[in-house]
Amino acid sequence: MFPIIIIGLIFLGIEFITGIIANGLMIVVNCSEWIRSRKLTCCDMILTSLGISRFFLQCMLMINGTFFQLCAEMNEQCAMLTTLTVVWLFLNTLSLWFATWLSVFYCVKIANFSQPLFLWLKLRISGLVPQLLMGSFLVSLVTCLPSVNTIDRKYIDYSLNCLSGNTTGECQYTFDLSSRFFILSMLGYTSPFIIFIISSILLITSLWRHSKRMEKTTSTSRDTVTEAHVRAIKGLISFIFFYISYFVALIFSELFSNISSYFILLWVVIMGAYPSGHSVILILGNPKLKRVAVRALQYAGCRLRGAAS
Repeated sequence: MFPIIIIGLIFLGIEFITGIIANGLMIVVNCSEWIRSRKLTCCDMILTSLGISRFFLQCMLMINGTFFQLCAEMNEQCAMLTTLTVVWLFLNTLSLWFATWLSVFYCVKIANFSQPLFLWLKLRISGLVPQLLMGSFLVSLVTCLPSVNTIDRKYIDYSLNCLSGNTTGECQYTFDLSSRFFILSMLGYTSPFIIFIISSILLITSLWRHSKRMEKTTSTSRDTVTEAHVRAIKGLISFIFFYISYFVALIFSELFSNISSYFILLWVVIMGAYPSGHSVILILGNPKLKRVAVRALQYAGCRLRGAAS
């Protein structure tokens, strides 16, 4: 089974590098603009917050995914892993909320519906963004703090299992998920997930209707506006795919209390694809970020060719 661990860690390393570069690019570009102009648009504010949370989340996924394989040393690293896991839970919930508010922001700004609540949100969403981001921070903090004692018991049981002689086989997690921890975790994960799904469906429905109307009113079946809407729909669908896969892997990792370290590594690899893959999609869909990314790739290509020659 050792080659499986190596392959999993390679995938995790690729996701880590991609996520660090993509999220780092979002942070640097938007922070540079904020330093230069002393202001950020609401969309850039959400993107920056999302990039920062995912940057550190990617680091936590890489560290935890690596340390979870060191079963023999778990008794020595128990305190450190407990701290890392609490930080991971916080960043994980926080990044889910930030991604959800980005989807809600796009939905409210782009979609067209005549319902009074939707029209009220369209007028006030820009002013609500700072409060939504701060509220997400507080909710994530409240969600993860009660898990500290439970996680301590988890790593103690894990360490005792490894010290009892189970070093030739797979070390198993023997963690009884308390009802309070489980309920808080599910609330922290499912609440942004439900809001995200609703806003994404509304936005895709609105874009699809608009694309169909444009096809009927224009002489050509595919004008520039229609193509832009189709690209937006494809980007949203890929966003939903990454989000759902991440959410499912997250739920599986919480539900199963007795699973091998190989399955833990599999969940971590699946979860690691979301913060890196979706950030790449965001960069490709944002003209400003895409322009900077293309210039950076061209510069890196020139440097590599110069070093090879």
